[in-house]
Amino acid sequence: MVRPIIKNKFFIIFSIFIYCLVIPGCNDTSKLGIIIKDAHLYLPLKGADMSAGYLRLENNQIKKIVISSIECEKVKASIHETILNSDGVMKMKKLQRFAVEAESNLNFMPGGKHIMFSGLKEFKESILVCTFLSNTGIEIPFTFEVLKNER
Repeated sequence: MVRPIIKNKFFIIFSIFIYCLVIPGCNDTSKLGIIIKDAHLYLPLKGADMSAGYLRLENNQIKKIVISSIECEKVKASIHETILNSDGVMKMKKLQRFAVEAESNLNFMPGGKHIMFSGLKEFKESILVCTFLSNTGIEIPFTFEVLKNER
């Protein structure tokens, strides 16, 4: 009499487990699958107001994510990319959005994608709180380490 009840409970638990594996997104941890590492920026040189920030964005989700903007506390920020135009001249282009494919990463670095900041002239803090916003409404909060420019 006890055995059928145990078998039924095992079957129900096993069925739920399989259901979660099969249904897309059930094992998707949303924000937990998106990791931002080594976010840093240098304060601008004396008298300047702008600087660039760099980071590594890892998408460990099973679906691609599209970032549509960035918001930061106390300063203005926008996403840019350095490109080489048809004349061989390097130009900076503001990006409206960018994608990070599933289970991949994207490095923001000099000469490539980066975050441009303005309003840093009087910035005195050691961290800057920012949030990436996705086109699906997901918010990805993170902090930049603010480093002094020793030049």
